[in-house]
Amino acid sequence: MAPTKRTRRSQAGRRPKARKAERETRVMILAAARKIFAAKGIDGTSVREVARAARVNNAMIYYYFKDKEDLYRAVLSDSLSALSAIWDDVIFKGSAPVRQKIQRYAEGYIRFQQVNEDLRRILAMEFAASGGNSTWMYEQYFADNYARLSRIFKEGMKRGELKKFNPSLGVASLIGIIIHNFILQPMAERIHDRKVDLSPVKFSSFVTGLFFNGLGSGPQAKTA
Repeated sequence: MAPTKRTRRSQAGRRPKARKAERETRVMILAAARKIFAAKGIDGTSVREVARAARVNNAMIYYYFKDKEDLYRAVLSDSLSALSAIWDDVIFKGSAPVRQKIQRYAEGYIRFQQVNEDLRRILAMEFAASGGNSTWMYEQYFADNYARLSRIFKEGMKRGELKKFNPSLGVASLIGIIIHNFILQPMAERIHDRKVDLSPVKFSSFVTGLFFNGLGSGPQAKTA
């Protein structure tokens, strides 16, 4: 028997709630998987373990993800999409000074690092393994990010805001300064017995100043 108009309206009214519940379940699965992948890596993690942590059954994992590899890449995409979003800032579409663009990028990248401790652990394991997922991340996310930064550096050199240097080394140096400060933050706080301030505005200002000006006091600065 064909559904009545009332039945159809009732079914349509439930759909948004059902979609919301599905999104929330997917978010819970990704959050649980991210924690476990960060602790054990992809090889040390089982679908059953993720399901238990997310408080769903195994079948629910396979409802959203084809297999463990698909789940792993979904975790990476969920985090790394925020890296691409840094470039949505209008400053990158205009003619602002290159120094301002680099500082704005540094602010965004610092915010990205602040909320992605688990991702740093995953990436450390992934880069050490140098497997197919590293290549996939490079192609999907890192290549574009590096290319955009390189173009900004070349723009700065063309305008005379930056001296001539190898853009690829500049990209690695800028990103490396930020990442390694976050990696070493716990050790630095123990050594200095105080909190290390890596807040976006303050830390990005330091990084940009270091990148543009160095730490020397001028032409008369002595070398070690």
